[in-house]
Amino acid sequence: MTLTQQQATAAAVDQWITGIPGRIQGPAIFVENPDHAPYAKKLADRDTTVLVLGGDAGDHTIVPVSGAFAETGEELLIDGSLSLEIQDYVAIPFINLVGVTVVRMTTREDWQAFFDDADAARSSGHFIQQLTEVNAVLAERALLSGLATHSLVMPRLHITGDGRILNGPYGTRIGQVGDPLHELRLRSLALHPESSVAAVSEPGDIRRLLRERPWLPRYLAALDAWKFIPREERAATQLVGFGLSLYGALDSSSTASPDAPFILHRGGEHTLLDPKTGRLFKIGKDAATIVEAVSNLQDFNTAAILAAPALGVPAAQAESSVRAVVAQFDQLGIDILGVR
Repeated sequence: MTLTQQQATAAAVDQWITGIPGRIQGPAIFVENPDHAPYAKKLADRDTTVLVLGGDAGDHTIVPVSGAFAETGEELLIDGSLSLEIQDYVAIPFINLVGVTVVRMTTREDWQAFFDDADAARSSGHFIQQLTEVNAVLAERALLSGLATHSLVMPRLHITGDGRILNGPYGTRIGQVGDPLHELRLRSLALHPESSVAAVSEPGDIRRLLRERPWLPRYLAALDAWKFIPREERAATQLVGFGLSLYGALDSSSTASPDAPFILHRGGEHTLLDPKTGRLFKIGKDAATIVEAVSNLQDFNTAAILAAPALGVPAAQAESSVRAVVAQFDQLGIDILGVR
């Protein structure tokens, strides 16, 4: 499917903010100083999107941007139509998200609050409501979700006002205006994923905090899952795996893939949510227990052994039930393991 120009621009902006490749075919290049736009255009090929702060709206080879993003509360207007508000993470619980809002972590307090909130969601099931809104765009999501890897593909470049080239808005310097593209690629290969926040954070600390939370990608997927739940139902809804387990798995180090389905518990009923499609299926408690166990453990036999007490049946009988439930959802095109 071919994206419209407006969709392609929005995808490029998202790639610049999150660092997740594949939103557009090529890299997103953000230029703070319009004097550096000619250089950025030399770096670009037909798949590259060049976003220029103060850029010429009559130049159809770039996307003009107005406004500022250095301070919290400021706004960017992309191509005259897409408005972004910039907010620090610590402020998010105290504001209403009126439009698309970039949620960034640029201080130690931001990072601490982010990890504290993730820990609280994991243990208690309480999520920061603003983070579950469609308008919230979490910066550096590639790093947080483990999608930032060593690659020849650079998803973004950020050219500062004084001509430094960073691997993200708050990243590591990999060059200077005038450097050829192949040198920028070569330097980026030596960087670790957490280098994307090195200008505002201590990379070693971020690496440690992420490693201590291997379940963080599932938490980020849970933030997205809430978007499929009607606002009026959220207060009474729990996500299984966050403050609630149907087979006693909360202390387990096992965690589901971010692409695995979610089980919603509301009013004593259970619903399976397929995050890939947004489809919802009412299911019984036993089936919900099996889905949770299989998603977490990625093994039918182990899932059957641990889920059997909750199901009230011997492990051998539980295994046949596990396979039946997985097969039923497989026929519906739903991957319980979340690995396809």
